[in-house]
Amino acid sequence: MTRLAHFSLTHRRLVMIFWLVTFVLGVGASSQVGARLSADFSLPGQPGYETQKQLLQTYNNSAANPEPTILTVTVPEGTTVEQQLDKITPAFEKAAAAVPDSRLADYALTKNKVFLTKNGRTTFALVYSKPPLSFTDPRPDLAMKPVLDQASSSTGLSFGITGYELLAQGSDNSGGPSILVDTLLGGLGALAVLAFLFASFLALLPLIVAAVSITTTLMIVLIGTYVTDISFVVQFLVSLVGLGVAVDYSLLIVNRWREERAHGRDNHEAVVVAMEKAGHAVVASAGTVAISLFALLVIPVPLLRSMGLGGMLIPLVSTAVILTLLPALLGSIGPRIDWPRIRHEDKPSRFWTRWATMIVARRWLAAGVALLILGALLAPVAAIKIGQASTKSLASNGAAYDQLHLLVDDGVPGGVVSPIDVLVKGSDAAGSADKVAAKASTVPGVAGAFAPTSDQWRKDGSAIVAVIPIVETVDSTKARVAKDVLSALNGMPGVVGVAGVGPTVLDYIEAVYKRFPISLGIIALV
Repeated sequence: MTRLAHFSLTHRRLVMIFWLVTFVLGVGASSQVGARLSADFSLPGQPGYETQKQLLQTYNNSAANPEPTILTVTVPEGTTVEQQLDKITPAFEKAAAAVPDSRLADYALTKNKVFLTKNGRTTFALVYSKPPLSFTDPRPDLAMKPVLDQASSSTGLSFGITGYELLAQGSDNSGGPSILVDTLLGGLGALAVLAFLFASFLALLPLIVAAVSITTTLMIVLIGTYVTDISFVVQFLVSLVGLGVAVDYSLLIVNRWREERAHGRDNHEAVVVAMEKAGHAVVASAGTVAISLFALLVIPVPLLRSMGLGGMLIPLVSTAVILTLLPALLGSIGPRIDWPRIRHEDKPSRFWTRWATMIVARRWLAAGVALLILGALLAPVAAIKIGQASTKSLASNGAAYDQLHLLVDDGVPGGVVSPIDVLVKGSDAAGSADKVAAKASTVPGVAGAFAPTSDQWRKDGSAIVAVIPIVETVDSTKARVAKDVLSALNGMPGVVGVAGVGPTVLDYIEAVYKRFPISLGIIALV
């Protein structure tokens, strides 16, 4: 630390120029990295994922990633859906055709009453689409909505569109601000806290370190995308962790530097001592964070392994910036920007001194209270729901919300947002599919099952049976119906497996959460 501090101080201009260049390159990279990141949610080796992979190979779509888009239509009072099928069916088919490689299921194709509301005036269609290749791919509803709007105008019927993906997006289709803008907004909150802590322009230094650390890491991530697939989640992880650790680590060194100056050391010596003492804390802390994220590599899920590799970079890069750029800045402009010096560091805080004295004097009582508080904070874990958010937790207004409740409030099962695909293969796949549909429809928790005969549902010696659960199978408390369906179909000729949101949730529990003790053990051991 001493040698590194002397090097940064002696060559401070060279150090600042180097990090300025990386910052500029990082800003340019941050605008491109989003398009290069992947939206890979694969779960290799898990039964639901392996079934979904076979569905994608044959049909190029499945019931998960993304969930099916739901097209709705309501006919005028005094008429029924069955009376208006000659207008409804062509509109649904044309909308589905606007999405390449899509698969359509509706009342005209299946004659299944699950597609009708109780009053008989509203029906829906499920459009299964191919998974996105990247996080920035356009949603399928954007291609179908103009077709439905045209159908509403030409037929006099009221067409709409909804689905889990639309509810998750809410009413804002702008895509939100960029990752840099998000980080800057977070930085404003950090600046308010830092201004209170330092009561001087030194509050800007940790944010400068954070900006350089985040943009440099994003540049490294962009380079990494040309070597391997990296998940889109990494950009948010880099910004979130980067802002936190860069500010935190900077505080350790800057506070120690101020204390040393307040005790009479000259600026050069204050920087060196701060690095000798607080620098070790930074390295130890960064190593802990990096190891914690790196431990995700033991989980056999590309998304989490990508997060482990990408997330490991930000504490390491932040440490490199803090141990070189920060001493250079303190050694050059530090004293000038430590103004106005409202707070002084030559005496310890009276409040924290009293607090520390009280804790040491009553250490067993303090430990007991701390354990009680931690226990209270841990209590909700017993009721945790693993999976995706339910539709009740998503949009609470807007067109997609209204269309979904138009269906479920009049008898359509809520599980329509998370249907299950059953893949059937064999020489008599068509005959087997009909038997599978009949059997699946008797499983408790299932509202209906059907096996359409169109080419979109039967291809190359295989067939798909769709199962509509009574409730949405988006989390661990409701996904069991997928396991019950598979158990009921066990032994039936040609059944390969089930796919969809429910099976994916079960796969995640098996692949991820059951391996967390191994990951935690590695962290503790290292």
